[in-house]
Amino acid sequence: MKKLFLVSVAMTTLFCGALRGEREHGEYDRDRHPDRREWIGQISNVVRDCDQRATEFRGALARALDHSRLDGTRQEEHLNEAARRLDHAISRLRESWNRERDPERSRMHVREAIEASRSINWALETHQVHGRVQREWEVLRGELNRLAEVFREPRIHWEH
Repeated sequence: MKKLFLVSVAMTTLFCGALRGEREHGEYDRDRHPDRREWIGQISNVVRDCDQRATEFRGALARALDHSRLDGTRQEEHLNEAARRLDHAISRLRESWNRERDPERSRMHVREAIEASRSINWALETHQVHGRVQREWEVLRGELNRLAEVFREPRIHWEH
């Protein structure tokens, strides 16, 4: 009887620990999102908006760089490559999300997008890019922070 009691306590402890671990690692949290469909819809909207903004930013950046002092330089090449990486990471995120609707499986693409965005932010600040590109970037940064939030990643700190 004593062994049965100890086994039952151990199993309960393990089960509670597993549930706590799921919540800490970003699994669906019913307290935070009582309606899972609403949460899934929110993620879908943010992914779509981010994808659209990344594409718009990439085009604006390419046009602006072609008419800047950075045209033909390594800096232009670096910025365009970082914008491509960001655009591709968000495209992979969109594809993964649309296929599976699984935040855990899509999260790695969110992290890739955030990493690429940090390179862009640093380069834009370093080279003091202004005008339409800066405005597009500010909007995209806001979308990236929304993306981090809905995928339960830490808020992005944009200082370099």
